[in-house]
Amino acid sequence: PGKVPVTLLSGFLGAGKTTLLKHLLQSADGSGQKLGVIVNDMASVNVDAKLARLDAGESDAAEFVEIGDGCICCSQTDELFTTLAQLAAVSNARGYRYSHIVIEATGIAEPRAIRDQFQDAQAAGVPLLEEVELDTLVTVVDAKAFLSAYAETDAISKRPDLAANGEHDPAAFLMARFDGSLQRSVCDLLVEQVECADVLLLNKADLVDDGELSRLQQVVGALNPGASIRTCEYGDADLTEVLGVAGDEGAARVGPVDEHKAAVAAAADHSRSSHDHAEKAEHSSHDHAEKAEHSHASHAKAETSEHSHSSHDHAAAPCADATCTDPTHDHSHDRAHSRFPIDSFVYAARRPFSPARLQTLLRDLPADVTAAIAAGNAKGGAAEEPLRNVVRSKGFLWLASSHDAAYYWSHAGAFFTAELLGRWWDTLPPEHWPEDLVESIKADFSGDDGDRRQEIVFIGMEVAKREADIKAALDACLLTDAELTDYRASDEDQRPALFPSDLRVRA
Repeated sequence: PGKVPVTLLSGFLGAGKTTLLKHLLQSADGSGQKLGVIVNDMASVNVDAKLARLDAGESDAAEFVEIGDGCICCSQTDELFTTLAQLAAVSNARGYRYSHIVIEATGIAEPRAIRDQFQDAQAAGVPLLEEVELDTLVTVVDAKAFLSAYAETDAISKRPDLAANGEHDPAAFLMARFDGSLQRSVCDLLVEQVECADVLLLNKADLVDDGELSRLQQVVGALNPGASIRTCEYGDADLTEVLGVAGDEGAARVGPVDEHKAAVAAAADHSRSSHDHAEKAEHSSHDHAEKAEHSHASHAKAETSEHSHSSHDHAAAPCADATCTDPTHDHSHDRAHSRFPIDSFVYAARRPFSPARLQTLLRDLPADVTAAIAAGNAKGGAAEEPLRNVVRSKGFLWLASSHDAAYYWSHAGAFFTAELLGRWWDTLPPEHWPEDLVESIKADFSGDDGDRRQEIVFIGMEVAKREADIKAALDACLLTDAELTDYRASDEDQRPALFPSDLRVRA
């Protein structure tokens, strides 16, 4: 037999993870499957586990283990693998094998950190990983609360209610058990939970109207184009839609760089599709005799890939003909896109940014995220505030304050940070590159600066219409020819003073 697949459930407190788990337990009881269940809670009293146990009753479809007093993405990492080993040992001793193991994480768990732990354990040859493997990452999204959470500007340290029920632990003691970055923004964590997932369950769909639900589907679909997106009420998702469904290309098997390349490819594909739709509509309305020529030279550096919507929950393939009026054809995708035109593009450049000018530009990020997502009509014209309707942007960042440091640009809502990833590959001898990544690394090289670059994906309401303005604004932040001459003439010790930066950097 193969390894037992592990499914991780993420999502803020109140999104419906425990309700989903109870539904999965009921479904497993009727299907003859056997589940191992790990429920993690920040509080000392694991309420979620008790509720799930109570709901399961006398069923033998699942066996529970509780992990309390901390989060498995940080303070309780060792406890997670110890618990998995115990579950495996119990099943082996009793002569049966779990169909799946389900882990319900805390509300503020970071799925990337948990994924990295499994990957590190696999690389280290931990024997347990011969028996189990992280297979599928599922995030439960509260359809009603998503927009307000996305507009949240508070740090996690100020929102203990997102982690656990405060009735059982004072907030100070509760948050002391979380060893991660307490200053990380609520919005930043929400975006990670959405982006690092194979399945996105939009729960409480009955609490929003059709327009809000369509908008939410568009937003999360833009944030994570590769995820299977499902709507549900009271966590009533089917077992076959949630457990062990990711396969070999799932989120559990990739890393941050792979995620970035996939995002670049998806944005380039989306941008090309948007241009094609616009051309087709113009061609039809004006009855052009000749096919218009169109250049995508500005996206030449972006990777492309086949883009499939087969994982999304469409009842039938939508009609792609913008001129079609046949009522029997499905035009729901077109209608949703026309009402909520969330699109994306890739900004690419091979010159460093001036940190000071970039910081000035970043002050234009959405102040009213709800308005930007809801209607694409945040105040300010495209020329005056080009970033106003950008709700998410991310990618590789090259700052003039260092020739060696590779940063990762991460913006969500009103929150921005530059994360220090490490050094550009160009600073290391090729013999130190990972053998399995050599071709991928070489593909990012160009000219004397190697893989140093700006490669940033922008996602937002009708950002394709503002693409030229956004690119012009970013181009103005690049070093001028004279500044670039000074940059190249200076050394690594001189550049921070030559190009000072007050940007928030997360090491």
